[in-house]
Amino acid sequence: MIAETSTDDILYGTPEQIAVVRRARALYRLVGHNPSFTFQGRTVSYVGCPGESRAQIADRVIDLCRLQGYASAQFTNRSHRDSYTQAYSDARLAPVVWEQYWGRGSALTSSIAFLEAFTPPAGLQLCAVTADTPDQTIHDICQMSVDAGVLPPSGSVMRGQGPKGVMLFVKTGDGQVVASGGGYMSYHPDSTRHDEAFWGMLATHADWRGQRLACWVGAKTIQILANQFGARGFSSGVKADNPSSQAMCARLGIYQSDYLYVGATDPILMGTTAITR
Repeated sequence: MIAETSTDDILYGTPEQIAVVRRARALYRLVGHNPSFTFQGRTVSYVGCPGESRAQIADRVIDLCRLQGYASAQFTNRSHRDSYTQAYSDARLAPVVWEQYWGRGSALTSSIAFLEAFTPPAGLQLCAVTADTPDQTIHDICQMSVDAGVLPPSGSVMRGQGPKGVMLFVKTGDGQVVASGGGYMSYHPDSTRHDEAFWGMLATHADWRGQRLACWVGAKTIQILANQFGARGFSSGVKADNPSSQAMCARLGIYQSDYLYVGATDPILMGTTAITR
């Protein structure tokens, strides 16, 4: 893993992941006005527009993948999985499928109940990244995330220079970052999914796992997204072989749905590197 710091941003990950996030940031500036596209702080993906066929949507994802290195079709009916993965394979891309865990009213209700019942370990503080958050804190969040296998959004997105949303982190009394996560209003205001938020990117330091810090961050993120940004739906991509993340989502009212994120990576741009855990 490496870090890339420029005059305007902080990026972490493998060289391939950093290049994807950098390209996505530029691409979002070009297509962010179009409600067919979605940006959750790391990559631009495709939602489509009314009347588009599966073949047309797959073609757009393929184009995005070749531009960025990774892209996905979101809110994809699981019965359509094979048609997308076959199209990606035919284009010599590597299909990647995530279960789309999704909750609406249940997510906010469960998150509030968790926050009311949860007592955090002594000495820990839950904080939000702001425009004034020091560079070193951004570096600490990013390093802890990549150490946990989670690709963080860029520092500029964390600081609010992107989709509306929030990045939270937990720190100890001496300033060590031990957990983080966030969520963003990743869909265009004119999209039929305008009140949906992408939620997750949850990571916990290895020494602090098992103390429900990710649930704490996740629940507070949902509450902020609902109260400050009007989110009513919350979804996250979870691998089918990740039972711990699945259980945590369910604890916060976000459940396995009828939908998938059906994406792909471009081996030319990404090699065998995964976009995130």
